[in-house]
Amino acid sequence: MTNCIEPFDFEVRTAADVLVVEATITTADQRQTIYLSRAANLKDINVVALPIYNPLIPFVPPSDLRDNGETNATVKIVDDQENEFTFSEQEGNEGIYVSDISFGAMQDRSYQLQITTSNNESYESDFCSPIGSSMIQDIYAERIVNDFGEEGMAIYIDGSDTSNSSNYFRYTYEETYKIIAPNWTPLEFRILREKAELQADGSVLYPAVTTVPRTNSEQVCYQTSSSNDITLVSTNALESSIAERALVRFISRDNPIISHRYSILVKQYLQSIDSYSYYQNLRNFTKSESVFSEVQPGFLQGNIRASTETNMVIGYFEVASSAEKRLFFDYSDFFPGEELPPYFFEFNCDRILSPCLGDPNLDGPKPPPPFGCPQSLVPRIKLGLVEYVGPNDNPLECEGPYYVTPTICGDCTILGSNIKPEFWVD
Repeated sequence: MTNCIEPFDFEVRTAADVLVVEATITTADQRQTIYLSRAANLKDINVVALPIYNPLIPFVPPSDLRDNGETNATVKIVDDQENEFTFSEQEGNEGIYVSDISFGAMQDRSYQLQITTSNNESYESDFCSPIGSSMIQDIYAERIVNDFGEEGMAIYIDGSDTSNSSNYFRYTYEETYKIIAPNWTPLEFRILREKAELQADGSVLYPAVTTVPRTNSEQVCYQTSSSNDITLVSTNALESSIAERALVRFISRDNPIISHRYSILVKQYLQSIDSYSYYQNLRNFTKSESVFSEVQPGFLQGNIRASTETNMVIGYFEVASSAEKRLFFDYSDFFPGEELPPYFFEFNCDRILSPCLGDPNLDGPKPPPPFGCPQSLVPRIKLGLVEYVGPNDNPLECEGPYYVTPTICGDCTILGSNIKPEFWVD
């Protein structure tokens, strides 16, 4: 048996000029939002895993993954009665356009999205209408072991189309969780003197710090993130449009976001068969693990067209009947008396340090040459690497007069906001 390998040529298309549109208008009376961006070439994307917290360097939180926002576009929606709804770009949020007034799509109307970019490229969608009447009967959490043998929390939805006219459901969610800094104290450092100073009389003033009450609330914080998965449910094989026990989120018990109190807001959209098919294909593309798999990633045509054939657009304009429901639960509700999940980035906050201050009258002994001590306390404070824990009354070798903890363990604002959300219920 013999075989051959023949080289083949393929066209490499750049993505920089491809407009990406995320547009779902709902029946809820609210300020509607549309996202516009430019696609990025794969070679230009810096793909990194979640950051690992290093206590020796300042922590930089991961940035928003929505890049290349399309700015200064003219965005509007028109209906079949010639009503027009204009959108304005949010200040400081490139590519995010919010309707100038609140409105909700009406069942007996059809709507079209119209976009004109800053370089006069024009795009428009098909006319679309909402289908059915979305309702969420219940949202609930259960402690389960999933099909992969992983224990955690499952979030389920019981939803329906009360008009029984749509068999296709799409779900998104927004989750918010409480963060409690495990080594927080009500005191923080204030630097009095950064380095040793030689006085005229030959004496030395050594580096000095003191502790003062904290000026900011840094013990309890909150973080919010949105779903990036595509969750679809079809009831086409059932007699009624009811989605029972639809799994919209699974959270491993080792995930620190459920360590204290957790909340999830789930949104249910009723879809047309065309919209469902588009998102189903998009999900298949994103789950493809190999470029040579049976499902070939490529250009997925939606219902938005460019005015000229040379301009390309990716995305789908959807008008959907929607409903939403929020759930709260505490870790202790389902894991009473059990150990909390590992802290964020699996960082060990039990490890307490005592870096030397640089004052031989307060520090412990130094090792003999050529050995030295690690970075001293004042530079660590200036870099925002440590937080105060307590006094060290008997410093050992290379230790100073204070115990400290890495900032991530003593200041929750490293991981979230200290402003409690308006919807939050303790």
